[in-house]
Amino acid sequence: MRLYVLVFTLLLTFFPVAVWGQEIIRSSVSEEFLDGLQAKYLRNIAKRMNMPIEIIPMPFARRIKEFRQGNLDILVGLNREDDRQDEVLYITPSYEALRHTFFIKKENKHKLQSFNDLKKLSIGVTRHAKYFKKFNQESNLIMVPVSRLRQKIELLIKDRINTFVHFEESAMSRISVMELQNEIVIADYQPIEVDYYYVTISRNSTLIHKKPQFEAAVRAAIANQEFATIRREHYAALADSL
Repeated sequence: MRLYVLVFTLLLTFFPVAVWGQEIIRSSVSEEFLDGLQAKYLRNIAKRMNMPIEIIPMPFARRIKEFRQGNLDILVGLNREDDRQDEVLYITPSYEALRHTFFIKKENKHKLQSFNDLKKLSIGVTRHAKYFKKFNQESNLIMVPVSRLRQKIELLIKDRINTFVHFEESAMSRISVMELQNEIVIADYQPIEVDYYYVTISRNSTLIHKKPQFEAAVRAAIANQEFATIRREHYAALADSL
């Protein structure tokens, strides 16, 4: 009985559903970015919903698992390959469109000049993440899945991988913080495809009854350019701090 009470208490601590009777939004971001861009997006959505939010640090793969099970209510930073919804409900339109960027050691920059060159290289990717269509569908790529951006950078420096793919702004910021900007550079080859990212709701969330309110809040934030403003101010502040 004592063990049951302890486990139940831990579960309530980790996944709080309400604060003094008030419903709370449960979400998650990478442990590396608890005060990062996605966390700021989530807090802005919660502010528009006039609800408290709990942002729990998790690796991407676990985040997706907990989200599909309904232990997390909303996520940002997900793209879609088709119109299937399954456990994930996408709020349209997308809140931002981004291109993924390949990074490589400066001394090896000549080794990545085209998409075909990727077939000769080992590539650091985020575990369970989706990238651009051609990349996702190519079966002859050597992918090394990891949980964190820092792992990609460290593996590249140690020559455990030949390149990695990530968002340019966040990767460049972390590379600068690690003082590796003279060793790691943007590759000459870059995809031209743009990926669209959505705010998503778990169909199994206890807050699924608030789907219309979430949709209205997100669409109002998009119309008001709030996501773009948060992104611009976030990276401007990072640049000033370096």
